[in-house]
Amino acid sequence: MDIFTQEIREEKDILAARDRARVISEETGYGVTQQLQITTAVFELGKNILEHGGGGSITFAIQTDDDSLWLEVIGVDEGPGLSDERVEELLSAPSSSTALRGVAAMKRMMDKVEIETEPGSGTTIKMIKKKPESSKNLARNIVSFFNKKFSSRKSPTISEELRVQNQNLVQTLSLFEEKNEELQETNQKLLELKQELEKSNDELQQRTSELQDALLSLGDRTSELESQNRRFTAVLKQMTEGVAITDRSGVVTHANSRLFCWFGVKEDEVVGVGKADWLGLLGKHGDEADANAWLKLCNELDQNPKSEFEYHFRSTDPAIRLQCRTAPILDHDEKMIGRLWFFHPMT
Repeated sequence: MDIFTQEIREEKDILAARDRARVISEETGYGVTQQLQITTAVFELGKNILEHGGGGSITFAIQTDDDSLWLEVIGVDEGPGLSDERVEELLSAPSSSTALRGVAAMKRMMDKVEIETEPGSGTTIKMIKKKPESSKNLARNIVSFFNKKFSSRKSPTISEELRVQNQNLVQTLSLFEEKNEELQETNQKLLELKQELEKSNDELQQRTSELQDALLSLGDRTSELESQNRRFTAVLKQMTEGVAITDRSGVVTHANSRLFCWFGVKEDEVVGVGKADWLGLLGKHGDEADANAWLKLCNELDQNPKSEFEYHFRSTDPAIRLQCRTAPILDHDEKMIGRLWFFHPMT
């Protein structure tokens, strides 16, 4: 049942439509919050018609089904229409609590929003707001009621004015009671939220304490590893044998001065070099009479990285021949993490 149609041609028409929405929602007994939602949605609908369609109209209607009653607001613009993809995008977009403009705001404020369009024929947006605990009598008499409400009328008598004021006072009291119930529900939700936040804060403090303990433990472990590393470096320097350590990829990570002296190299020529350069350096000091033996051992090392073997090398001092033994370094899961190279003079 149509109640009223407002043409939308300029900004003042949008304000007039919003005022009609306020009167209709108030007189049909919607709550204060619902009144605000309806008027806001109508205001956004009017702006949408003017901005995107250049003009159009907004029609208010009351629909009923048994004891149910709902307000139907239909906005029609005279624009070029929308594509199906754009309609789907507008209707599927989430209407978050921060949606304050356009179709997103309409979806958040109203119970249902539908869009019908055809390119070149404008766009129709229908919004629905349901009213709980509706009245058959109100639904039956609503059209004539609003026709009288919006038509011009003579000045009421004093008794009529007092009767209207009294009705308004009763209705205002009812609205205040309804708003008070809403505020109590909101307060209860805020209280529950506060309790959840306090619980989360306790958990956060506990996690923070655990993290601080873990950081302290990590600091202690780091200090311990640094101390162990200093002892390892000191022992490595004092050894009378030559030592080199490579990681799992074959890069030399540690070597001592005894090794540098025997092979006539500097530290930066050994420490940090890759597998190929390291094996190449050793090959230069291998047995010249059997170069193939070294190549065979290198191939075996590639194919069986966990293998152990021994080989003889020549020092820069012709009087010193070196015997090398190399073995994999394994972790507690028997995974290879590096290789140890141990050199000592042959007796």
